[in-house]
Amino acid sequence: MTKRVRLFSVFLLVVLAAAQTTPLMPTIEGESLTGSKVSLPEAAKGKVAVLVFGFTKASKTATSAWADRLLADFVAQNGFALYQLPVLESVPGFIRGMVISSMKKGVPGNMQDHFVPILHGEAELKRLVGYKEPDDAYLVVLDSGGNIIEQRRGPFNGATYAQLRVDIQSQLSHQK
Repeated sequence: MTKRVRLFSVFLLVVLAAAQTTPLMPTIEGESLTGSKVSLPEAAKGKVAVLVFGFTKASKTATSAWADRLLADFVAQNGFALYQLPVLESVPGFIRGMVISSMKKGVPGNMQDHFVPILHGEAELKRLVGYKEPDDAYLVVLDSGGNIIEQRRGPFNGATYAQLRVDIQSQLSHQK
């Protein structure tokens, strides 16, 4: 093999390896607490977005802590969006309405457009976020093109948040 062919082969392998390690963002569809249809990542295109997933009732503590801190730091930033996505597929259908109604009462009106209960695709979402602990928060950060650039999981942690904040701020500054 010529040197050029070998270099191209190595380059191709690196590109393919990188493509396989970055999960693709699947389309997630749901209805916000205000009744608006939401399709992600499309709804977040043009913005740096953080999607906060919770898979159990007890995950509310972790997801709320992450969301509250992100909102406090970024709500006024142009080009930022936060979506809270409780995954309710495993909640029995006959009580889902009550669960969603209860959520609506607990979410401030200005946040209800970005609070989207997810009723389908739980298994795919668990694979996407690397699901391990049921009561953890799972965060997916999207760039302005809707591509996954970072993922985090767990309860709120100040040191982890500090790095996430820097990463988001860096993405926002690249948008300008």
